Amino acid sequence: MIDREKINERLTFARQRLEELGEINKKYGDISVAKGTDTQKLIQEFFFHLVGAIDFLAQLVNTSKNLGIDIEDVIVRKVCNQLPKGDKIRVLLEKLHPETRGQNLPQDPYSEEGSHFRIILMRNRVCHHDMAGFSILAIVPGLIKKRLFIDPRDPKPNGSKKLVIDELNEFWGLVNDKCQKVLKLL
Repeated sequence: MIDREKINERLTFARQRLEELGEINKKYGDISVAKGTDTQKLIQEFFFHLVGAIDFLAQLVNTSKNLGIDIEDVIVRKVCNQLPKGDKIRVLLEKLHPETRGQNLPQDPYSEEGSHFRIILMRNRVCHHDMAGFSILAIVPGLIKKRLFIDPRDPKPNGSKKLVIDELNEFWGLVNDKCQKVLKLL
């Protein structure tokens, strides 16, 4: 059974992967010069655990609110649909796990809404499609930098204007904050 500890455990695991990426960033001065297989594994695990915390949260909401959704069928969208519109938990869950299929990237990809959208996109790419989730940009001739994709679904995806490690820290903070708010409401 999913409980608060399991959600916080997933967030901790994501934070640990982020700290390991931070160590690589310090060691090499930038993630982009580290061995790709090292960073790819950590990026995959970061998004797996980060979104896993959201999925676990949906399970906890289902049981705590007695929504009656079978454990095999619990997804954030179904949980939200069982909660009244305007319910604080529903609002937070909808922000945590926006629908991305067939949807356009929000106008501002760096906004809270855009960041949550991109978190789900990136998790899908790195965990389900075996893609790195990075774009590689030549900033100056001979100097290569990696950036997270703005929208990896784009046939010619652009890289973020933010450093990977900074953006991943922002993503973790957004998800952790909303998860903690939902936990306080339960």
